[in-house]
This record gives sequence, structure tokens and C-alpha cells, in this order.
Amino acid sequence: MRGIERRARENIHLFTLLHPDRYGSLDAYQSKSAGFRELLIRLLPASWTVGRKSGIWCEAQPPEPSIPDTGFKIHVSTAHDRARELLTAVVPLLVAERVVFKVLVDELVLDLSNSHMWARGASGKFITIYPADVGQMKRLMEQLHGITKDFVGPYILSDKRYEGSHVLFYRYGAFRSLGRLNAYGEQVPHLRMTDGRLLPDPRPPFFTLPPGVDDPFPDDDRGPAEEPILHGRYKALSAMSSSSKGGVYRCLDLTSRVEVVLKEARPLVNRGRKNPCDAVDCLQNEYRILKRLETTGLAPRALDFFQDWEHSFLVMELVRGKKLSAHMASGQLSLLASPAPSADEVRRFGETFLAVSRKLISALRTIHAQGVVIQDISPKNILFDLERDQLTFIDFEAALDLQNPEQGPVIRLFTPGFGVDKPTGPVPTFQEDHQALSRVLGDFLYPPTPFFTLASHQREPMLEHFAREKGIPEAFVRLIFGIEQDFQRADELLAEAERSLEGIRSVQRLPPRRDDNALRDSLDGIIRYIADQIHTGTDPLDLPTDYRRFTTNRLSAAYGASGIALFLHRVGRPLPEVFLEALLRESSQVDNQRYAPGLYIGSAGIAWTLLELGRRKEAEDLLDIAGRSPLLFESADLFYGSGGFGLTNLFFFDRLGEEKYLQRAMHVFDTLKPGIQSSEQGDFFENNGDVYHGLAHGASGLGYFCLKLHQATGRQEHLEAAIRLLDFDLSSADWKKGHPRFHRSRRESVFYPYWHIGSAGIGCVALRFYDVLRDERYARQAQDIAASLAGNYSVFPTNFAGMAGLGGFFVDLHRYTGAEVWRTEARRFLDRVMLFALERPAGLVFPGEDLLRVSTDYGTGSAGTGSFIHRLLTGGGIPYLDFSA
Repeated sequence: MRGIERRARENIHLFTLLHPDRYGSLDAYQSKSAGFRELLIRLLPASWTVGRKSGIWCEAQPPEPSIPDTGFKIHVSTAHDRARELLTAVVPLLVAERVVFKVLVDELVLDLSNSHMWARGASGKFITIYPADVGQMKRLMEQLHGITKDFVGPYILSDKRYEGSHVLFYRYGAFRSLGRLNAYGEQVPHLRMTDGRLLPDPRPPFFTLPPGVDDPFPDDDRGPAEEPILHGRYKALSAMSSSSKGGVYRCLDLTSRVEVVLKEARPLVNRGRKNPCDAVDCLQNEYRILKRLETTGLAPRALDFFQDWEHSFLVMELVRGKKLSAHMASGQLSLLASPAPSADEVRRFGETFLAVSRKLISALRTIHAQGVVIQDISPKNILFDLERDQLTFIDFEAALDLQNPEQGPVIRLFTPGFGVDKPTGPVPTFQEDHQALSRVLGDFLYPPTPFFTLASHQREPMLEHFAREKGIPEAFVRLIFGIEQDFQRADELLAEAERSLEGIRSVQRLPPRRDDNALRDSLDGIIRYIADQIHTGTDPLDLPTDYRRFTTNRLSAAYGASGIALFLHRVGRPLPEVFLEALLRESSQVDNQRYAPGLYIGSAGIAWTLLELGRRKEAEDLLDIAGRSPLLFESADLFYGSGGFGLTNLFFFDRLGEEKYLQRAMHVFDTLKPGIQSSEQGDFFENNGDVYHGLAHGASGLGYFCLKLHQATGRQEHLEAAIRLLDFDLSSADWKKGHPRFHRSRRESVFYPYWHIGSAGIGCVALRFYDVLRDERYARQAQDIAASLAGNYSVFPTNFAGMAGLGGFFVDLHRYTGAEVWRTEARRFLDRVMLFALERPAGLVFPGEDLLRVSTDYGTGSAGTGSFIHRLLTGGGIPYLDFSA
């Protein structure tokens, strides 16, 4: 989890392995095979204990085990084909030493652990051994080496390898799970040193030791390490990407003095039961394919292939250009960031679209003429140099030379959303490339492509709706789908699309498609699906939610049961009794060791929910617990920090009238005040080492807390702080074509339109300032923001970072100004959101953030979407922000 949003990013696929429809944690993994656990039971004496808990590890313990909190762990790696043999050889020694150890539960998990999908710091670990002390660790290493010297396994990047071995590794770390809570609600691994100190246990993808800990197998002292020069000539300048299978590096060729790209492959990574090819095989395949395509000018030239130490490297020319995905994100090849494009803008986009499409179609024909199926075609695997008008395909690891199929392996590998739904045969085909290219062209129009792995049938209506709203001729949609259905018609379809450019006119805003009855039907479908999930299974709180629930807690307002409960309550539906009982039971167990105090992620938000549900005592007890959290002032923002805790206390004061809640909110302000910094534009605060803009993590969110505090106290000091905080965010706008845009943070150049970070959230706060102060400048600024967002699309339908949140801002505009035009635009946003609606037998659900699985939570799922629909119908306030429903 990186960044303030704690997005899983490159590890999100680990949350998709358990279920085809919902995110899940591997802690809940239940092996469906006999696996290594059953082998372990046969190998161990009856007096030993073998773990039966869910998860990917199976622990084995002798009677009266001795295991310290911290020490040197031994890790054993293995190739899949000899894993059972290795375990059989090792266990008798571990039994003789009476040492605690654990093993992966089955072959499926071993294949995953040895793949590029696993985190670099954890990949390759098959057995983990916990010696009682350094003496036993050294003795075990020597004996284990004697019985494993003929085995091989992937290198474990987080560890140091025992000299002479290809499977034994070690590192210093925590033996017992010892986590410390952070302000984001996550348990951060720590280790307890011998002197009692707690230190973070970061587990990076390289060997490291804590201060004061000596290496039990030190290397000879050879002085400071020299800067590595690969193959005697390639000097690394920067890392372009990295995974457990190897990195991609920008290097200087010291012989030619030319910059090149080196792609690395580590042996045995990716090799498993269903895939006989490891990363080295794939890289060798790519080298052969690049040589095959050398004369086309459509792929990087392969310059060299060599092995340095145990790793293999492909040397390629450094190709100019940016990835197509980057061009799309910047708006250079997309209308996504143009809310209301003029006819000239649409025409220019159409001309660019056709020019790039022709190049892609021509390039694919040329590559296919060489007999090569690319297979892994996606916007991230195509470079485009605008200045030279040059396209280059990259990443041919999974490509196949049909003219010489015996030379290379068959590797089924593609980018999610761009590969075929069902392979047409045992080997990749040209038709599959045509389908992938169709999806690339579809990305030019509108790029929520991962969603189509959940609902491929919704791709065409989604692109058609987008094209109509932007004024793009239907011929462009026909082109996209036509090259997938009949690639031979590509030239005819291109010509038809080009002729349609002449008919482009300024588009009129489409009327909303759904009346109030349709909105009620959709809302009812959302509620029915949530109710069905509550009653499905044995645990009513185990609902489809965002993956961040599994790294925090399952009760939070943002990603857990509290947000869902408040949604049901605000729309006037009684909570199912089993759901309410489970929520009350689990919330009574909340403490400051497992729950952060924040509003959207922690105990303050749960307390807010309980108070709205009429559970006063439970709510007050819980808010008192949050007030005693040692993390209360780790962050100042509204989402994670004390700003949200202060706003919750103001809500309690508003509802209950008890002075202690007002005093607590004032204490929050007084404590935060010294950390607020001033500038000519206004006041701000640092957050996670940066200065963010927006409601969740920026100055405007804290400004809203100060405004509500001023309403309660009448103090000028609170009002002045509120105004200066909001002024900072408003003055940070970057104006383009008369419209304000907001950077995510001071350090980041990306503009965000969203409710939690960016334009919509800042506009929501400005409207509430207008409502309280009746200062017309706030209404004007909110309407300026609205003009920049009207007609907008995002790739997510969600509340926090998607179109439901943007639509909610327009509901606010209607609520505070009375202008009907804003409610009409909110309804258009609902039409866009409903393009993602997934019909299930029990009702409606929506994909969560990242679009790979469904979610029912408030921040990323159908509870947030349902709240938006309900507000469209009733005009009520925003949960966890406004005090009245």
C-alpha cells in the first residue's frame, strides 16, 4: 500500500484470487487439494501440532515449542517439480531439532509464490523455519545444506543466500506477528529487539539487518562495493520497472556510449505446474521475436543477450516515445478530460484517432506478415513518439512465431481486460490480436477496460453512450468493434469513419434517460442486493467491499459495514436484524490497538454511524475510545486524522447538545493550530510528507471542520482559520480555457476532479461556505468548478474517486443554489454511472475501484452510488459530512 490513498496498485491481483466476483484476503484461503499440509501430517510425529487455520501457510510445532519474538529466520525455496521431495527430505531434520516451521499449504500457492505476481520481498518462500537462537540457526543451515545441495529454487530477494546453496536463505525478522497500528488503520509489522525496543520490520526486496545485529555468516571484508557494470559494459542509470521476475533498467553502454534498455529475468520465477516456462525462457523468446521483427521498425532492436551471475539480460535499443496509456492520461489522445468539447476539438480528436488507428492496423498487419502473434497488446505495451509520428510495440515475452513454432514456447500471458475472454485454441492466434487491438482502440474513446473482464457485454453500449455525449460519430464505434469481428474490413471501416468527420457538429447535451421511477427502481435494486449478501453465508458483515477493508478493518465508514449501515438508514430502510446485531457486537470490541481513530477509516466513523442509528450509549463509548487513541494527532486531515475526529464531535454536539463534545472539538483545533502553515494564498498543512488539495486530505476539508466549529462557537478565530484554509485550496487552481483544475498535491502534476481529492470535493466545501456565510464568491467559485466538470467522465463509477461523487457535487449545487440545470447534470452523471451497473439475480451491484471486483461499500461501491441516487431524489445531505440527512 503506497501513497495516501493506500491503493494496492501492483499487488491488487492478490485480492482477486479467492473469488471471481469480490475482493478477498489470502488470509481466508482454503486449500482444495491434499497439498503439502497432508504430506506434512504424514511426515511428522503424532505429538506435533499441524495448523488447520485458513490462509496460505501451514505451521508445524513440536510439543512445548520454544520460539522467540525475533531472530534469524531460515527460508527454503524450491522449484515446483521437486517441492514434495524437498519437504520430505527436510522435515526429519526439523523434527530432530524440535524447531517450529511453516510451509505453503499447496501447489497452487507455491506456483503463485514463485510467480511475478507475488511481492518481490516475499516471492520464492516455500518453507520458513524459526530457530530458537543463532547457534541452532547455524547448525540447521549446515545440516540443511547437506541434504538440499542438489535442489534448486528461486532466489529470495529479501534474504541472503547461504554460501553454496541454491535453496537456503536467511533474514532477521519477527517470528511472532507483532504489528503496530498506523493512522491509516493498517497493522505495520514490527520486531522486538533483545533490549525491548520495537523497530519496523519493512521486508524490502534486498537483504538488510537492523542496527546492532551481526550477520551470522559474514562475507569477507572486501572494502566498499564498486558500482556494478553488467557484462563488463552496461552501467545502470535508472530503474524503469521492477517485479519478482526481474527489473527493466535504463543503462549506458560504455562501449558505444549510447543509452540502452536492459530487461532482466531471474531463473525459476513463473515456472509452475501449468507453465513450464520461467522468466528466462520468456526473455529468450522475446529476444528471438525481436530478431524476427528487426527489419520492420515496429519493435526495439535486440542488441545483446547475456547472463551475468545467475540472471539473464536482454539488451534493446532505447526507443523514443511515451506509452499510449500515458498519452491518453495526459489528454493528448483522448477526449476523456474534455467535458464539453467543441466540434473542432472532436474533429481534431477524430483525425488523431484515425491516424493512430491506421498506424496500429498497418503495424499489426506487418507483424502478422512476419508470422508473429503478439498476444500481449495493450496501451502500456505500445510507445508513440508524437514528434516523429512513430509507433513501437514493446514486450514480446508471450509472442509466438507461427512460422517457426518449435523455436519458442507457448506462453498464455496478456494484460487484464485486453486479452481474449476465452482462448480460441491451444496457441495464440491472429484473431486474438485483432480482439486485443479493438480494445486498445476502445481505450482511446473511454478506458475502463478492466471492467470488461466482469461484463464484456457492456462494452459496446458503454462506448456508444460515451461517443454520443462527446459528439463522436457512430462510425468510430463501428470501427472499434468491426476490426474485432472482421479485420479484413479495417480499411473500409477507416474510410467510413473518415467520411463521418465532415458531419461533426457541436453536440447538444443529452437529456437524462431516467425519471424518478427509474431512479427508485435502481435504488431498490441496490438495496435488495445488499440485503441478499447480508443473509448469504454465516457472517452478515462479510459483504463484497473494497480490498482496503482487508488491510484495515471491516467496520469502517469508507470500506466497511458502517458505511453500508448508514446508507440503509438514510434511505429509510430498516437494517436487517442480524446485520445490526453483528455490527453492534463487533463494534463493542473496538479498541485503539486495532482501530485508528479517524472518521472514514476508523472508530470515529463507526461512532457517527451508531449515533445516527439511535445507539447513543454505544456511540458515545466508542467516540471516547477514539479520543484516547495515541494516533489521534498523527494526521490532521478529515479522512484519517484529527480533523475528521473533530467534525464527529461537532456532530455529536449538534445531536446531543453536550458541552464536552464541543470542548473536545475546540481542543482538536487548538492542538492542530501550531502545525498549520501560512502562505500568501492561505493556510495549509503537510500530510504524509506532501501538501494535498481537496476535501479528504487537504486544506479545504480541514477548513470545513473549522467552519462547523465556528458555527458552534461563534468565534472569529475559527472562522478566519476556515476561510484561509479554503482560500489556499481555491487559489491553487490551474486555469485552462476559463476552467479551474486542481493538482492532487503540491508535488504531483496530475489533475484530479474527484470528491475525495480534487475539484468536486473543493466545490462541495465552497458551497457549504456559501450556505453559512452567504458570500457570493463561494457560489461563483463552485459554479466555475461545475463548469469544468459538467459532461465529465471518469474511469470509475465510484463515490470517492468516480462519477457518483462528481454527480453528488451537482446535487449540492442544486441544493444550495436552487438552479434546476445542476440537478439535470447530476442525472446525466447517473446515466454514466449506470453504464457500470451489474445485474445479479438479487439486484444491482457495481464494480469497485480498479473495476476488477464488485463492491457494496460507501467509498467505492453500491452504498456510495445508492447514496447519490437517494440524494438525487430527496436533495438530502452527504453522509459523514452533513449533520442532517
